Amino acid sequence: MKLRWLAAAMAAAVVGLSGTLAFSDSDREGREKGERGWLAGLAAPTGVKPVDNPLYAAECSSCHFAYQPGLLPEASWRELMANLSDHFGENAELTPETQKLLTDYLIQNAAEQDGGWLARDVLRDADKRTEPVIRITETAFFIHEHDELPQRVWRDNPKVGSMSNCSACHTKADNASFDEHQVSIPGVGRWED
Repeated sequence: MKLRWLAAAMAAAVVGLSGTLAFSDSDREGREKGERGWLAGLAAPTGVKPVDNPLYAAECSSCHFAYQPGLLPEASWRELMANLSDHFGENAELTPETQKLLTDYLIQNAAEQDGGWLARDVLRDADKRTEPVIRITETAFFIHEHDELPQRVWRDNPKVGSMSNCSACHTKADNASFDEHQVSIPGVGRWED
C-alpha cells in the first residue's frame, strides 16, 4: 500500500515539474518584466552566447565593449561591417582578411544563429523594421530595458558616458550576463527597477 502511495506521489511530482518547465507566452512576458522563477532560470537558454573569438575580442574591444554577435541580426552585422570607414564617426577599417574573418564570425553567431531568449527578442524587433538597425541601443529590447534610467546616471556620468558602454554597469557583460541583479552603476551603486 505504501509503495503505491509513493509511486502516485512521484508521478504527481513529475507531472507538476513537467508543467513548470514548459514555457509559454506568460513566461516570456515575465522575462520582459525581469521576472524569472528559479526553475525557469535553470531550464531557459541564456540571453545570448558570450564572445568566443579571440580575434574579434581583441580587435573590437581595443576601442569599445566587444558586443556579443547575438545582440544584432545578420543584416545589421553585414551593414555595420561593410561601412567600417565611418564606424559611428570613426575610421575602424581593417585589413581585408581580418574584416572577412570578423564578418564571418558575426554572421555565423548573429541573433538568427544564437538561440538565446534575448537574441529571439532582437529578431522579433528586426522583423518589424524595413532597414537593419546597426546600433544595439536602438533595438526595441534595449530601449525597453533601459527606458527607466535617468540620463544623469549614464549620459551625465563620466564613468559611463553612453548607453553603449555595457560593461560600465553590467558587471558580467563580458560573459554575456545582463541580469539586472548584476548591475552596479558607477557612482550610483546597485540598480534595480
